[in-house]
Amino acid sequence: MELTKKHILAGLLMGTVAGVTAGVVAGVTLKYTYDKLIQEQQIHKKFKSIPRRMFKRGPIPVTVKSVYPDRQTFSHNLKSPIWIEFDSPIDSSTVTKDTVIVKSSVSDKPIDGFLDAGTKILMFRPYEKYPVEKGGDKISITLIGTDTGSGAITDAKGVPLDGNQDGKAGGDFEYKFSIMK
Repeated sequence: MELTKKHILAGLLMGTVAGVTAGVVAGVTLKYTYDKLIQEQQIHKKFKSIPRRMFKRGPIPVTVKSVYPDRQTFSHNLKSPIWIEFDSPIDSSTVTKDTVIVKSSVSDKPIDGFLDAGTKILMFRPYEKYPVEKGGDKISITLIGTDTGSGAITDAKGVPLDGNQDGKAGGDFEYKFSIMK
């Protein structure tokens, strides 16, 4: 068989068509995979939830893991406690009225209450009802992580709280929630 220009052109054309077809199939497959796995199952958000402790070297400061009440409105108990859970053990001796400050939007004066701290949990319960005006107010709890002379909450190794969750020791944590009368 003799190879002619016609055979060469037909071969090039078929090769080009096969290449374009393979490219289209690969593109459609990638688009489908992206839409199904990344967008619908939100895999990109799952990657953000990998604990930062796995990748950091050196002392890792303690952070707040969760707070109760979870930004909900109190309407049944104006003496309800506030619970804070940490992601690693804290030094409970650093939990004082100077390092845990609870205030109402009604007053600048801190609310007096009972503080109890374990290794990973802190609880504040007011001695009196939270001060609230008729429509309701905001209650804030601040955990001091930056030592300004009155101390700071630290972990069991003495590393200060990472209150602003920037990965570095120090910074105050503030949490606000609504309360109704």
